Amino acid sequence: MSDRISPDDLMRYLDGEMSPEERARTEAAMAASTELQRDFARFKALKADIQGLSIHPATYRSSVWDQVNAHVNRPIGWALLLIGVAVWMAYGAYVFATSPASPWEKLGTGAIAIGILMLLASVIWERLREWETDPYRDVHR
Repeated sequence: MSDRISPDDLMRYLDGEMSPEERARTEAAMAASTELQRDFARFKALKADIQGLSIHPATYRSSVWDQVNAHVNRPIGWALLLIGVAVWMAYGAYVFATSPASPWEKLGTGAIAIGILMLLASVIWERLREWETDPYRDVHR
């Protein structure tokens, strides 16, 4: 070991992580140096300040307006979304059925569309099931 005492050594001394030989060497160096004594006093005060802190995670403050928003806007939004999707799908089915394309093209395109919709529905269903059992769903960042 070198004779120079580093800030890390002072912190190890303060935390009681030194061997008796290192501790004696550090105490002798601090007795001879006012700079080390000053640094040690700063570290000791810093440690006391940090230990006095209480760490509380940021809490999400819900309000009455959040509940009003959830009870009013969400159902309206879902209703408008479902109506829009139904109209869009009905129009798409009408255009698809009345198009001059051959039946094989319609059958292939329909199979692709139904397959994509089934995959999408299975992913949504799985995410909903996972969300219902997620222990961290109420954690806010």
